[in-house]
Amino acid sequence: MGPDWITIYNEAFLKPANEIWADDTPSLTTCLNGVRESRKGLCCHDLYIETFRDSYKQEVYSDFSLNPIYKLDGTVWGVMGIMTDSTQKVLNKRRLKTLNKLSCQTADTESLEHACQIIMKALQNNQDIPYALIYLVENNKDSKTGFNSLVARLLATSFDEVCKEEFIHEKLKRHIPDYFPTTHEIIDLTKISDQDYNNYIEVKYATSTYSFLRCDCWPINLVIKLTFCNNRNLSAVLICGINMLRKLDDEYKEFYKSVLNYVNRILVRGMSIEEEKRRAKILANLNHQKDMFFQSISHELKSNEY
Repeated sequence: MGPDWITIYNEAFLKPANEIWADDTPSLTTCLNGVRESRKGLCCHDLYIETFRDSYKQEVYSDFSLNPIYKLDGTVWGVMGIMTDSTQKVLNKRRLKTLNKLSCQTADTESLEHACQIIMKALQNNQDIPYALIYLVENNKDSKTGFNSLVARLLATSFDEVCKEEFIHEKLKRHIPDYFPTTHEIIDLTKISDQDYNNYIEVKYATSTYSFLRCDCWPINLVIKLTFCNNRNLSAVLICGINMLRKLDDEYKEFYKSVLNYVNRILVRGMSIEEEKRRAKILANLNHQKDMFFQSISHELKSNEY
C-alpha cells in the first residue's frame, strides 16, 4: 500500500516491501510500479527467485499475480499479490526430463565406452546434477607376472565435449574447471586396498546433517558404486554433484536412485553389445579357419588325382 509499498500480511504488517523481499527488491519494485502506472494487473508462472530460507540460499519457483486496488477516484491505491509456490512442480518436471533423456539413450549404445559418453552427454548442463564423472574399474591379469592389476580409469565426464569437426575420428575434449578437486585419470585400487569403505563422515548443511562415505582417493566424498551382475570382473563408479541451492531430501535421493537405475541399464546394454561383438568375431574366426581347412583338404584331394 502507498508510495513505500507497505505490506499487509500477518507478521509482515506495516513493513515496506524492500525489507520483506530484500533479496529481490529491484525486480519486485519494478513490477509494483508497473501495475500502478499502467493500472493493469500482471501474472507470471514459475518465476525463479533465489531466497534465503532455513539458514541457506535456495532456489524457489512461484506462480503469482499482481492486481491493482483502486480508490474511489480511480487511482491505484495498492496492489494485491497472490502467490503460490510451484517449486516442487518445477523440480518434478525438470527431473523427469532428465530421466527421459537417459531412457532414450539406451537404444543408441554401441559399446561400453560409448555408453559412458552418452550418459555424461545426457547429464550435461543439468541443474540437479551440476557435474558427473564415471570411472570404469578394470581387472587385468599380467601374463608375465601373473598378478592382477585393479585400476579405475576415468572414461567420461559431464565436462567432456565430442569434437567431430576437428578430427576424422571422434575425440574428446575435457575441460575440468579449476575449482574442481583433483581428478585423477587413473586410480590404482591395489594401492588403496586397505582403505575402509565403511567409514562415514557427517556433514552439516543448513538445518540438516548428512552422512557421506569417506573415499579419499576419489575426487568427491559422496560416491555411488555400480556393480554388474553375473559375477563379472567389471564395475563402475559414478560421481554426481549436488545442487547447492536444494536440500538433499528424500525426493532428491529418490531422483538419484532413478538416475542410477537408468545408468546401470545403459552400461549393461553397452557391455552386452561388446560381448555380442566378441562372440561374433570368434565365430567369424572359426568359420574362416573351417573354410581354410576345407580348402586345404580339397587342394590335397585334387593333387592326389593327378
